[in-house]
Amino acid sequence: MKSLYLTIFLLFITLCSKAQNAPTAIATKNPFPTISTLTAWASYNSQEKFNLDIRSLGFKFEEKSVETASTAYTYIRKVTVENINYTDRIVYRIANDNTASIISLVTASTDLVSFYTPQLAGYKTGKCDNEMSKDKKTTCTCYTSDKFAIDVCDERVKLTMGDGNNYFISVAKK
Repeated sequence: MKSLYLTIFLLFITLCSKAQNAPTAIATKNPFPTISTLTAWASYNSQEKFNLDIRSLGFKFEEKSVETASTAYTYIRKVTVENINYTDRIVYRIANDNTASIISLVTASTDLVSFYTPQLAGYKTGKCDNEMSKDKKTTCTCYTSDKFAIDVCDERVKLTMGDGNNYFISVAKK
């Protein structure tokens, strides 16, 4: 009888430890930074600091482009979701006078609108005046707070193998 209890006890411990080590659903579903993380990054005004944080999500530095008013750093990561390959792209733009910075994230690998909209409940909804919102195939919702302007867009795109969506979020420090 003792061996039966011992066997049941060991089985119970094994099941509990596997449950604790099981990855969460979001970790296997291509995680993205939260709104609070994006706003923190937009407040950095330091590419070096941003570079350290973004690499922890699997993004790699790809390209630097310098314009008259700002410098943009592009990071990409290749992901596979349900056996389909995607490229996620984040552009971190810093104004040359360090007055503002913008984080732009573009993906087709997950629905960013559904992911970010609940996180923006405390923000005011405003009129969208970005380039993407002017396209008839794109739906944008724009949010503002005292410190940030956030645009979340869903763009319907034609693909060689049918239609699809690109999702876009931009977080700009005012």
